[in-house]
Amino acid sequence: MPWNWMWNLLLLVSLLLLLQVSDSEESRGRGRRRRRAHHVQLQRHDRDHREKSLSSLQFEMIALRSKLKLKSPSGIQRQGVTMGSSSTLNVPLGNAYNTEYYGTMQIGSKQTFKILFDTASSNLWIPSIQCPTDNCTRMQRYDSRQSSSFVANGTHFEIQYATRNNQPTILKGFLSTDTVQIAGLSIRGQKFAEITSLPPGVFDRANFDGILGLGFQNIAIGGVTPPFYKLIEQDLISQPTFSLYLNRNNSGVIDNQSGGKLLLGPKDPTLYSGCLTYVPLSKVGYWQFTTTSIVLGQDNTLCTNCESIIDVGTSLIVAPRAALMKINSLLGITEADKRDGVYTLSCSRVKGLPNMTFNIGRTDFVLTPSDYVVRYQTTCVSGFTSLDDGSSELTDDSGNDYSSLWIFGDVFIGPFYIEFDVGYKRVGIAPKVQ
Repeated sequence: MPWNWMWNLLLLVSLLLLLQVSDSEESRGRGRRRRRAHHVQLQRHDRDHREKSLSSLQFEMIALRSKLKLKSPSGIQRQGVTMGSSSTLNVPLGNAYNTEYYGTMQIGSKQTFKILFDTASSNLWIPSIQCPTDNCTRMQRYDSRQSSSFVANGTHFEIQYATRNNQPTILKGFLSTDTVQIAGLSIRGQKFAEITSLPPGVFDRANFDGILGLGFQNIAIGGVTPPFYKLIEQDLISQPTFSLYLNRNNSGVIDNQSGGKLLLGPKDPTLYSGCLTYVPLSKVGYWQFTTTSIVLGQDNTLCTNCESIIDVGTSLIVAPRAALMKINSLLGITEADKRDGVYTLSCSRVKGLPNMTFNIGRTDFVLTPSDYVVRYQTTCVSGFTSLDDGSSELTDDSGNDYSSLWIFGDVFIGPFYIEFDVGYKRVGIAPKVQ
């Protein structure tokens, strides 16, 4: 069940549009056995097209609809691995303007790819050498002829991430097997998809080559065993957990310093304060759990016993339509503030906005206005949006209703250290150490 990398990819286009408007206005006015964790070091990746990052937000909703397999409204159904001072393997990764978190991995013999991490899907796919260059522009393509560990499979693979202008954005290819390396760990016999066909232009502004899903095996397409499960099966990590530590920089300044970490295996207590608060999953597949309450300000309750999904593949916090309307009203945001599919506000107002409190596992986790307002130079964007535009139902083909679902994307993840426990099927959250 795919999620919404497309939303974050197209986010690059919105930023260009908003910053062009902003620049124009400015110019006119002037208990398990312990073993060390393997760290994947995140690094902010500066590209000349930083300005293009925001416009894709308007497409994240249709991408989320597709990932949840909701019914369509119209009926259309190296960078190098380096050693840290403590001998921990560090793989430099990119953070594209707080909208995409991605890193490098090797597949086969000396073939390196930039991979987007996604906690709401479970497959690994990369472009194949058979993908035409006009479709796979600027993308590293996998060539099985260069790999001595390649094993042919050939099973058809197809995944749909989003619909745009009522046209499905479908990636097609076939399954193959090879050795996959991440953070210096070699996964033998990993099945993955080689993509041979995708709509032209989809990856023109991508900061990654493929996607690595970190969801549960039961949502993997084709019954493929996800790479993280292989890490566990092959005893490459000592416990079935991984953690996210994401740094945020809402100033819009891109640097080459650490942007966070993906940890494979045991948690790192030096990266968070206090103790982790654990909450059991309410539904296994996505990382879904029940949030006791969400409150904006002192007493503006947005929901109680809210079903929530943590997804590093989503940029913003996705709320039910009614909750979004209430949030906008309390923040003084109107439909007139909607530009390129996202809500903007004056950066001068941010300090006066209220905190948002999430009660999870009997613990309050607080987002300050600087946490939930994403800033790109002089442009400020609300960190809230909705799947529901009021024009269509939010159900999938199995009849599951997603109209009340909350999706906690990177805006939520940023202030916290989050552990994902596959074994106990739970999520652990704590304030991160800056």
